[in-house]
Amino acid sequence: MSLIIVISGGTGLIGKALSRKLARAGNTVRILTRTPEKYSESPSISFHFWDWKRRKIDENVFQNAQVFIHLAGANIGAKRWTSAYKAEIAGSRILSLKFIREYLQEKGIRLRTFIGASAIGYYGCITDKLLRTEEDPPGDDFLAGVVSVWEEESLLMNRVADNVTVLRTGVVLDKNEGAFPKMIKPVKMKMPLVLGSGKQYVNWIATDDIADMYAYALEKGLNGIYNAVAPRPVTYKEFVECAAMLLNLFCCLPSVPGFLLKLFLGEMACLVTEGVPVSSSKIRESGFVFKYDRLEKLLRDYLR
Repeated sequence: MSLIIVISGGTGLIGKALSRKLARAGNTVRILTRTPEKYSESPSISFHFWDWKRRKIDENVFQNAQVFIHLAGANIGAKRWTSAYKAEIAGSRILSLKFIREYLQEKGIRLRTFIGASAIGYYGCITDKLLRTEEDPPGDDFLAGVVSVWEEESLLMNRVADNVTVLRTGVVLDKNEGAFPKMIKPVKMKMPLVLGSGKQYVNWIATDDIADMYAYALEKGLNGIYNAVAPRPVTYKEFVECAAMLLNLFCCLPSVPGFLLKLFLGEMACLVTEGVPVSSSKIRESGFVFKYDRLEKLLRDYLR
């Protein structure tokens, strides 16, 4: 049965891949954006205005809709974390979702499914070797605090949806955009660099897999919180070493000291200098199968 699916943040990295996948499966996808005029529509994908700050939304976007997927959120790595940008990071995730929930309640609309994005930043900007599961407590830094409240707001969507799923997403690796081109550029330039200690974990997931996971959660009617990361997290040093090996670069790996990164990036430096390993056992035990379960497999495809 085809569904009518509303997606916030549908023009982002995950949103584009997911929208195409859902449309190919025969669903109707409606994407919320502040600038719908910028995008070309197709018979199965349309763009609709919203502005959560002004509490405005296209009144027709939820007509007969069964599913809402919340991907909206300011890019946490786009600029330094000033007080103003911290407010934008939080508000674009939490207040935007609260606006949608209140709108649906006001209109008396009940959905079959809500799926909300979250982030493994929940576990905190620290580095150790303790494998985190969905049952572990949150960290105590800025990002962990944002994610905790974001998830609380997501779980409140049970007031307007029968099924509620939250996916704690790791670093999404896409061949052409996002983090991967930036991470691989120094290696391709024959200057493989390790950021910080190199011991921090990179909990990665391929674009194909994260799009598949959202579609899987929708199809199976999952409820609850799941880590959306590949089965084998690697350290940053292991990531660079694997890429260098595949590009036939055998050399020492100089490091960029963490204090320098913090000098240039400020508090945001923790995104690249810290990381704990995160488990994907729960989603795999539910039956989900990863296309890219090993970093080497992904790098071979992406660097081909």
